[in-house]
Amino acid sequence: MWLIENKLKLVDWDDRQFVNGIISHLPYDLQRTVFEFYMGIDGKRQRNIWLRETKSELVKRLPISFERLNLNCDEDEIKIEAKKHSRAVLDILGSVGHDYPELYPMLEGYVKPLGIKPPSLDAYSLEGCVSRLKDISWWMRRLRRFHMRAIETVFHAIGQVNRKLGIYCSHHTVNVRINQKHKSREWLEATIATNDEGQSFSLLELSQMGVADPKIRKTELMVRARGFEDLSLELNHVSAFLTITCPSKYHRCYAKTGQKNPNWQGYTPLDGQAYLNRLWVKVRSKLQREGVRFYGFRVAEPQHDGTPHWHLLLFVEPDKYDVMVQVMRTYALQEDGDEHGAQQHRFTEVKIDPEKGSATGYIAKYISKNIDGENLDSGIYGEDPKEAAVRVEAWASCWGIRQFQQLGGCSVTVWRELRRLKALTDDADPKLVDILNAADDGDWMRYTQLMGGVFCPRAKQAFRPHYDITFDKQTGEINHSQYSANELIQSLKGIVADGKVFISRIFRWKLETKYTFVDYAKLHPAAAPNLEFCE
Repeated sequence: MWLIENKLKLVDWDDRQFVNGIISHLPYDLQRTVFEFYMGIDGKRQRNIWLRETKSELVKRLPISFERLNLNCDEDEIKIEAKKHSRAVLDILGSVGHDYPELYPMLEGYVKPLGIKPPSLDAYSLEGCVSRLKDISWWMRRLRRFHMRAIETVFHAIGQVNRKLGIYCSHHTVNVRINQKHKSREWLEATIATNDEGQSFSLLELSQMGVADPKIRKTELMVRARGFEDLSLELNHVSAFLTITCPSKYHRCYAKTGQKNPNWQGYTPLDGQAYLNRLWVKVRSKLQREGVRFYGFRVAEPQHDGTPHWHLLLFVEPDKYDVMVQVMRTYALQEDGDEHGAQQHRFTEVKIDPEKGSATGYIAKYISKNIDGENLDSGIYGEDPKEAAVRVEAWASCWGIRQFQQLGGCSVTVWRELRRLKALTDDADPKLVDILNAADDGDWMRYTQLMGGVFCPRAKQAFRPHYDITFDKQTGEINHSQYSANELIQSLKGIVADGKVFISRIFRWKLETKYTFVDYAKLHPAAAPNLEFCE
């Protein structure tokens, strides 16, 4: 829109169609940048070669053809597109019939070229998969995610994500995420949950009571990290702070200049995360074969150009430390380990001396940087830490990257459910009561010890999460997925120990919104599909 209305007349008349055919497919926020760079190149032929090569590079990165790409569609256009795909699925069903086993590969063949992953038969029933493909809301959610990642892929590929232009992710994605969170907060504030006893709270109030609230999430992570450290000191385990980065080919830009890295092979941050996940699977398998047991935390965060790297705070038995480090180093250098700088930067290790510093202190700044930026003077690149935290969260949301993960140790779910309980039954084993008290006191070390120890398998821990099917309160019928009667809905109900169930989630909640569905859909169409249950 910007290019067509303002600047196309500046292009040579015989190049206008060519230029418009490429730049008009780009996000509006990027069209001006690309056009100005194009016009700044001396020579008609050189300009057009650059633009053609830029398009060719983008085609390699995007899952659909460039001509079908529409990165500037609004919510109404996404809804129209969702309806179109839903109708196409219905047409296929109408023309071929409902012989699902033979039909589903045909439906998958329709979905995959659109850059969207079809529902998996491993996760859902066959009927449920087909029903999802017929559902407009299912399509809208997937199309939004696709468009968000496609836009960020374009910004990343054209070099707009780096410490000079837009650290961690593009300004566009940051603004979209801020707007999305603002709308979500409005909806949470406007939606009232009422339980069986008539107590009413807004969903915003309820969300601020749990780990959905950044401050509570940060506090809990620090409590668990400190608990692990205290436990390691008692067990005489050693600790290390380890960092694993991706090979050069995953990095789009140089850190100092922001210029294109010539080794970059077109990988996105999501590709980098996939590489690290594959690497970690190999490391864990090898360590298991070597009898190396460890526990701790992993933090996934972006480098300046969005490429992920991992920080790990790990605790291990002293005689297994060298084996653990050597295995990680070997696998981290397995791919392109002979390239320049790989030996120095691909894998780094700091063995923590308790007399010189706290293990929790090593990871504290990374937890803060990736949640709220509080108590930090500046980021690693000199950026404002609070602004950096906003950009990191937008980066993680866009690419679907899990920022924090506990490695080993006892169940966090059980810990949280115990903290919801006021008391166990009068005849409960005193050992179980001690575990409840440890969790209630926020004593992660004692909780871990009483649960069976830091290396105790989940199946043998004193408590385990209890999931059960849910029932309709009025009819008593078993609740099932909206997509299939064969997909029963199970939810977390409490915890179980020695065959006895302790229910921690005793209330059933009814949701009501201050807006009607139609009114809210007009105000915030992006959130509307998630409100259908409120009608």
